Amino acid sequence: MDTTAYCSCGYCCSWEWGLKLPGPHYLTFNKGWVPLKIRKRRLAPDLTSPLVAKYWTGTNLVGVPYKGFTSNGRYPGQSRPPILSKLSIQQYWKIPGRLLLFPWRFFPRRGTIAADTKYYAFGTRMFIPGYGWGEVEDRGGAIKGPDRLDLYHFSHQEALEWGRRTLPVTIVPPGESRVDIMRAPRVVKAVIKGLNWTKSLLI
Repeated sequence: MDTTAYCSCGYCCSWEWGLKLPGPHYLTFNKGWVPLKIRKRRLAPDLTSPLVAKYWTGTNLVGVPYKGFTSNGRYPGQSRPPILSKLSIQQYWKIPGRLLLFPWRFFPRRGTIAADTKYYAFGTRMFIPGYGWGEVEDRGGAIKGPDRLDLYHFSHQEALEWGRRTLPVTIVPPGESRVDIMRAPRVVKAVIKGLNWTKSLLI
């Protein structure tokens, strides 16, 4: 599949922080020569948007406020592999920070994937080599078709380093587990699921 990277830096996504004003206006907090500037939006902010939010500034975009959430209302996140996994060892420079500086990052997590939800429903899990496990939680205007994915990264630099890669992807539909897609007899799958259930009771 064709995989690209995105982040929420504001430079590549054409948004900026702003203060909501009455009507379809907001006060920008940009980094230019005029740090404060009133802009008119194509659509007025909705009543549920916070006082200070992220607003789209690109003229070719829809013009709705971006609040830092995915399309299904969650905070995006980057994939974090288990500390003893092959991918974690390949990213060895992140291990000291995960153990010492940010101990809450010791635990693995699935990353946010933007995909065409006509083909992959929200909740579909995927394993991308070099990125790890992710879950379809977002969609994008340029992400069309069954062979296009956009992977979330925390930093703009990491997104640039990822670039565009064509990789084999393992897909686990919603409601199924990784055990279901294993090439193993049904009895073996049942035993593994039983062990996972026992583990969830003890830990």
